[in-house]
Amino acid sequence: MSIQLRETERVEILTLVDNTVDLLLENSEHVVRAPRIRNGVLAPPLLAEHGFSALIRVTDAGETHAILLDAGLTEETLLINADRLGIDFGEVEAIVISHGHIDHIRALIPALERLRPGIPIVIHPHAFAPRVIKIPDGTEFRMPPLDPDALERAGARIVRRKEPSLLAGDRVLVTGEIPRVTEFEFGFPVQYAIIDGEEQPDPLTPDDQAIAVLVKGKGLVVISGCAHAGIINTVKYARQLTGSAKLHAIIGGFHLAGPLYESVIEPTVAALRESNPDFVIPTHCTGWKAIHEFARSMPDAFIQNSVGTRVMFGSQRTQAG
Repeated sequence: MSIQLRETERVEILTLVDNTVDLLLENSEHVVRAPRIRNGVLAPPLLAEHGFSALIRVTDAGETHAILLDAGLTEETLLINADRLGIDFGEVEAIVISHGHIDHIRALIPALERLRPGIPIVIHPHAFAPRVIKIPDGTEFRMPPLDPDALERAGARIVRRKEPSLLAGDRVLVTGEIPRVTEFEFGFPVQYAIIDGEEQPDPLTPDDQAIAVLVKGKGLVVISGCAHAGIINTVKYARQLTGSAKLHAIIGGFHLAGPLYESVIEPTVAALRESNPDFVIPTHCTGWKAIHEFARSMPDAFIQNSVGTRVMFGSQRTQAG
């Protein structure tokens, strides 16, 4: 299967929610950090939490489109950070939900109060399933699901899709459900879903999806939420859909945190290194050990992320001052 993703001159990804904030990170050619000082005083602090949200802007031929990917863990953090970064939610023309876990959806309802009426939310149907996480120590966590009726009452138009789709004038690809083809990416075995009132194993998180943008003269930029499908599976599928041989950049959660995934770090780093991306920007659920292994193994490609970081790929880049 292939899809006709149009190239774009430029893509910017601004992290609105992530697990870490670091005020001392420096700007570089492709990276602009949140301002530390405004009017001679310390800028209002940005908040970190175990969640993810990013504002993605694509620009081509003088036309810019903005997509919101995910909405963080709490109702407050996304909106506070957006206010402190000066974001106008009026520019957002669509929302993409990478999957239905609570750390990616919680601020959706309050955000919809600021977004245009009838804004589409592109989401896999399985994202609405109630879930139970059964931790090996015996702890169980019942994850509250998204309420489609509440989203519609708040002004959203829900677009349920398993298949790939295009947004932003066909310049943003939503992968839809991602095939599992690698041997080492095994999903989320502690997860269960309530389907038709019955609890059943849900290790594959079929609602997991990512975003891809094709930058002129550079290649493919892939943006994941948690990559429960496996970040290598995600990259492979994005390449398959677009026919792009060159991986320019990959940013997002790679879901390699915790003891359960330690055995997956080495083959994931090796496979991504073989793909030879120009930039690797792990966030959110990638985990300390995996992030440091990416930094060690791919030092020229690695970029450390932080809430408020804006990465830019393509033409007319803003030079760091």
